[in-house]
Amino acid sequence: MGFDEGRDVRELVREYYGKTLQGSDDLKTDACCCTSHTPPKYVIDVMGEIDDEIMAHFYGCGSPIPPALEGATVLDLGCGTGRDVYICSKLVGPAGRVIGVDMTEQQLAFARSHEAAQMERFGFTRSNVEFHCGFIEDLSALGIEDESVDVVVSNCVINLSPFKDQVFKEICRVLKPGGELYFSDIFSDRRVPPKFYDDPVLRGECLSGALYIEDFRRILAKHGVATFYDVETEPLHVGDFQIETKLGCIGFASHTVRAVKCSDLEDREENYGQTATYLGTMPENKRYFDLTEDLRFIKGRAVAVSGNMASMLRASRYAAHFEVTGNRDRHVGPYDREAAQEALELKRGKRQMGLADLEEACRELGIEPFEQRVHDKELLRSAPELATMQVNVGYRCNLACSHCFLESGPRRTEVMSRDTMEAVLAAFATGGFRTLDITGGSPEMNPDLEWFVRAASEVADEVIVRSNLTILDMPEYRHFKRVYADCKVHLVTSLPYFNEQGCDLQRGRNVFDCVVKVLRELNELGYGVDPALKIDVAYNVSGPFLPPDQRELEEFYAFELEREQHVKFDNLFAFNNYALGRFANELKFEGKFDYYMNLLAENYNAAVVARMMCRSQVNVDFDGRLYDCEVNHVLGLPLDGPRNVRDIVDEPLGVRTVATSPICYSCAAGCGSSCGGSLMDKYGE
Repeated sequence: MGFDEGRDVRELVREYYGKTLQGSDDLKTDACCCTSHTPPKYVIDVMGEIDDEIMAHFYGCGSPIPPALEGATVLDLGCGTGRDVYICSKLVGPAGRVIGVDMTEQQLAFARSHEAAQMERFGFTRSNVEFHCGFIEDLSALGIEDESVDVVVSNCVINLSPFKDQVFKEICRVLKPGGELYFSDIFSDRRVPPKFYDDPVLRGECLSGALYIEDFRRILAKHGVATFYDVETEPLHVGDFQIETKLGCIGFASHTVRAVKCSDLEDREENYGQTATYLGTMPENKRYFDLTEDLRFIKGRAVAVSGNMASMLRASRYAAHFEVTGNRDRHVGPYDREAAQEALELKRGKRQMGLADLEEACRELGIEPFEQRVHDKELLRSAPELATMQVNVGYRCNLACSHCFLESGPRRTEVMSRDTMEAVLAAFATGGFRTLDITGGSPEMNPDLEWFVRAASEVADEVIVRSNLTILDMPEYRHFKRVYADCKVHLVTSLPYFNEQGCDLQRGRNVFDCVVKVLRELNELGYGVDPALKIDVAYNVSGPFLPPDQRELEEFYAFELEREQHVKFDNLFAFNNYALGRFANELKFEGKFDYYMNLLAENYNAAVVARMMCRSQVNVDFDGRLYDCEVNHVLGLPLDGPRNVRDIVDEPLGVRTVATSPICYSCAAGCGSSCGGSLMDKYGE
């Protein structure tokens, strides 16, 4: 559209708003008064101080006035009779400034006629508003300088302009870095045909000039603002049958839009694991702040935000009211608000991945329940004679490893009592078990462990202790190296990688060097050298994949560790990891949880089900409760039979049906997985 044609359109608009309309009741559609959303309280409170005549001569849609305006310079495009100018005047206060621009002199004359009275109502000693007659496409002609405005607002006016590209160019020019565009207008779901542009009613009713929402996105991006957010949206029902007949299937909606002038915005929302917490310091909104129509910040609660959101909050006047964490060093894919928030809550311990979550995830992914996948139901029954009693002596640990599904750590306090240990030993003897497998966080942090190990070595064919080894370098626990050797304890330790970088990424800083140091000391005591003193290392996958071939991995580890670190071990166990605890949290954070669950289900191997460890063992939790395996005590799936170790002191545990869950796919995927590593040598050959 050329300038002369644009001038003709402006004349149509000027005529319609300056003479045809005498008030909002004269509008033929609700397009310019379309929103049914109640304005925010801070706006409603000020409306009570606005002259009734001004309120009656208002034709806008929505209430595009953001919070935190005190001291700001606000520019209102198409200010008309001045309602929003005066509302902003009150909100910016005496230290702020409000500029109203409109091309219709009749409207401005009306607005100016109330200026003195409004300032008096507000209690201001001097006016903080100014009105300019001119075009919103040419703000420089009105003396509005580059980067001089904090906030640009507009209320159902930009659609009236025949030169929208120029309007947004000017907006981006006058906004300061971090400045905000916050406006309400009518948008269409497809481009409005040019034949409607000159229709005076369609133009005046904000319809023929409605921007196609995707064209709006492109125009903003062209002028350096790569994204925007809807704060409110509401479908528009035209209501006039003649106008509806003209427009056909074009859909219209009122949008209140927020955009911030910020140099490092991306054209789509990306996830970098960043968070923002509202501090509750905006006087207008002390309890919450709505950034978008579906993202509300409650005071003091961390919210997962996109990289764009984090940048906008940091760059804008909202920075003083938020704590924003993180940067863009680690990209974890597209931003999905609900998924990102769920991952954040899991990571911060606000919620846990439970059985119901796992089952719901499998339903959504079309993964059938594990027990249905097993055709021979006898394989879901335990063996008549159980070989292993696995005992969790507590959750206290000197480390907090990222793969730990038990979520053990230094702050955990649960430990098995001496009384429960005595019941374990009695039940062990009664049940004819051969192997006592001691696990937990760091078993050594249980004050009765030495007694337990020595007593167990008297009744068990084999005693296994699963130790992270780093604890054996701490002065108060170093003596356990000799205790283990004296009792010929079979040691198993986690070593997720054969070098420092890979290991420490999963287990923590300096863990690899410490493990290697203790391994050397254990080698000197005979571990990894004397056949009677076995030490095995465990490989846990650190991401959404299955482990490599266990035998090949063992050979590689043995070669690398002996060559580079001069340490020896006996066997390597390769584990599939469980989508629980910290590992599940990490998968959620990375957006790979669904992928991993599908991977496990797709690689289900019926040949390993008969060898799954739950069929030949029982697990005893720190308080004596019985489970089929460690996973089931995390999920709260009790044993099919006696519930506590004290119940099997006098009578052995009988054959039972094993309780299954989606986590069983971890044990049955690929070569299978157990506390003793893979369940078969090769898979897929």
